[in-house]
Amino acid sequence: MRKIFALAVLAGAVAFGVVSVANAGEETQQEKFKVKPPKIKKKKHQNIKLINEVITPDDPALGQPPSATRTVVDWPKQFKFNTDKVPYCKTDEDGLNAAPTVEDAKAACGPKSQVSSDKGSEAIVRTNLGAPFDVINVDVVAFNEKGKRLYLYSKPTGEASQVPASVLTGKLKKFDKVKGVKRPDGPFKESLDVNVPQLAAGAIAYFKVTIPKSKYIQAKCKPKKMTAQATTLFSTGDTPKSTDDHTIKCKPKR
Repeated sequence: MRKIFALAVLAGAVAFGVVSVANAGEETQQEKFKVKPPKIKKKKHQNIKLINEVITPDDPALGQPPSATRTVVDWPKQFKFNTDKVPYCKTDEDGLNAAPTVEDAKAACGPKSQVSSDKGSEAIVRTNLGAPFDVINVDVVAFNEKGKRLYLYSKPTGEASQVPASVLTGKLKKFDKVKGVKRPDGPFKESLDVNVPQLAAGAIAYFKVTIPKSKYIQAKCKPKKMTAQATTLFSTGDTPKSTDDHTIKCKPKR
């Protein structure tokens, strides 16, 4: 039971882009993101839909990655987060932690404070260092909170659905205000900083989150290339830190 609970905690911690490593010393992370619509205004920010994926090989031969302690996602400078334009969660972390289901979490926070989409937001957790490997599916819901914070509610599904949900908090910061994580400079403006507690077992093999089109996140197409990167610190394995980035192109909308 403790093992599955630890997995649920990890799933919530990485809601906007965890970086995973399949085996010690073997870096296999892949950061991907999409923006819709593909045509965006050049000079003025507009509402967008964001789809973010972090992938490790979905291979039955692979066990759990090393344990992550902190993840920082650096967003394209074309992005703009309007956290004050979306209602804040009506409860605190303790109140959200007490919610036994996704539906209860939405009721506690208030459905209007939800900034992630139910469809297109999912995670896969792999456990065990030796075969056979266990796989646990986890639902993740993100809620807006004052102070440029993000509540990440994670709930195991299927056979693990009896395990209590976990809540971690990420905070949006200026790129150059993130301390303690050295990462490559680039065309970044804001970052999501999430601390991950030390876990007994398990780690993310696949993570996808979808932010529906709303005032919460906006973008403009100047310049045409958008780059995001994710950096994770690990407490186990041969790789203490790993960074991956992804660049896409947008089309200026006349």
